[in-house]
Amino acid sequence: MWQVNIWLLIVGMAVGTASAQQLNDPTAPPQSQQPSSIQVQRTDLKLTAIQQQASTMVAYINGKRVIEGERLPPYTITTIKMDHVVVRHANTGNEFKLSLYTQSSFLSDSTAGAGGQNE
Repeated sequence: MWQVNIWLLIVGMAVGTASAQQLNDPTAPPQSQQPSSIQVQRTDLKLTAIQQQASTMVAYINGKRVIEGERLPPYTITTIKMDHVVVRHANTGNEFKLSLYTQSSFLSDSTAGAGGQNE
């Protein structure tokens, strides 16, 4: 009887050790992600606003109102999300992400006065 208990104890410890190794450390730094096929690069396009009108997303690029699928030569608007727009270059096929928010805009927040407003 005690031999069976010891055997069960050994098997239980092995299973417990194996399952403990599968846990992720929540304090560990994030693992690197695969680079996206969408490039973040400077273009001659300036995204100034994104709106949702009824069921359609609308973006304002270089002062022109555009929707998905529209052309803004030499680019085609492929995706419009709440915080960015993806465009594809007609000649190269490269995709570019236009973002409303850049890192530099967040850095300027550190110079804000009380309540986040510039003085």
